[in-house]
Amino acid sequence: MVISRFLGCALAAAMLVSCSDPEPIIEYRYRAYEGDAYPDRLPEITIPEGGMGLVSDSLSDTISLVSLATGERFGVHPVGRDPVTIDGPHHVAVDAEGGAVYVALSYPDIAGAIGPHAVHGGSVVAGYVQKLALDDLRILGQVRVEANPGDIVISEDGKRVVVSHFDLKRVLDNPGDVEAARSSLAVIDPEEVLLSGSPDPVFIPVCMAAHGIALSRPDGARAYVACYGEDVLAIVDLTDPSAEVKRVPVGSTSSPSPHANNYGPYAAVMSPDGKTIAVSSTESRDVRFFDVASETFDDSRKILTIGAPYFPAWTPDGSAIYVPTQVPDTIVRIGVTPDDDGVVTRNIADECMRPHLAQLDEAHGLFVVCEGDRSATPGRVLRLDPETLETLSDTEVGLYPDGLVRVAPEAP
Repeated sequence: MVISRFLGCALAAAMLVSCSDPEPIIEYRYRAYEGDAYPDRLPEITIPEGGMGLVSDSLSDTISLVSLATGERFGVHPVGRDPVTIDGPHHVAVDAEGGAVYVALSYPDIAGAIGPHAVHGGSVVAGYVQKLALDDLRILGQVRVEANPGDIVISEDGKRVVVSHFDLKRVLDNPGDVEAARSSLAVIDPEEVLLSGSPDPVFIPVCMAAHGIALSRPDGARAYVACYGEDVLAIVDLTDPSAEVKRVPVGSTSSPSPHANNYGPYAAVMSPDGKTIAVSSTESRDVRFFDVASETFDDSRKILTIGAPYFPAWTPDGSAIYVPTQVPDTIVRIGVTPDDDGVVTRNIADECMRPHLAQLDEAHGLFVVCEGDRSATPGRVLRLDPETLETLSDTEVGLYPDGLVRVAPEAP
């Protein structure tokens, strides 16, 4: 049950981290300027051969830059609005063609954390989305969203940024009112994210404790949202905010009350062909497959996992899926077609504490983001062999890393 799990799993007060990881030695560049403006002194980002990964370090208020070819961290950049307190950069999205990075700032709950994602989910502080330049991560604009932003994604055509809100506090505060307990999707026009005077996003009420988002391709007209607090996958028409939200149960076992959950769907990742969405449920410990055309779950393909599954990654042909799990901390490659039904699993607890997200780069390996202890010990990013799952490289990043997005070397 959501309420009993939230209250029973309440943790100690979230630690505030007042400083970020030390930055590497860098050379600064100066831009020409007009008027009385001061010159910029931000380090220019040169995308290495093979591309780079951007990793959000939520308790360090930084973004780590990781080489896809070697797996090494080659840069650290501070992000956020306040240089003193924690802004909590959560997940990130990138528009490589537009030269922009979008980061969701999810401020921690200083009174005590709840839920499966520790310091996220219990804050009363409104979140923000910042638009950063890809060439040096300077701020291009920002817009305020609701408290506890969760996932952030951008449509394939770069015209929609969509943010969920993993607002567990809203659920706890409204035990008898389902509508009031539901959080919203924030739908943002990237061109309207400005340094000042950005218009408010369009907010669409969706479900309780919304998190992972998959967007239809290429225009992101529909959002498929994993709803941890309602045991459903919500289908949202982003072209019509007044349209009814369809909520498809992820399983057949009904919950005893509207504020209870048996499954806890947390992540939603679309297959390369856009026909299937893998939905990871942390409470029932399984991955289920949603057929986009029929808007139904295919129970015959359900995968049971020993640990709680988080953000998976598909192979390019959609024949297999990589699933990171927590407690135990493992990575699993599972074939999901008749031609590929093998299973390879590896316990990575000695190298990776709390694997949170997998990203496959076909040329360089499978990347796994490891949260660490979510407080004082830096997280890590592993680069694994996609077939054997053996470690190819291992690099330290900031505190409590969450997301990773890849940028090709030819991007601006």
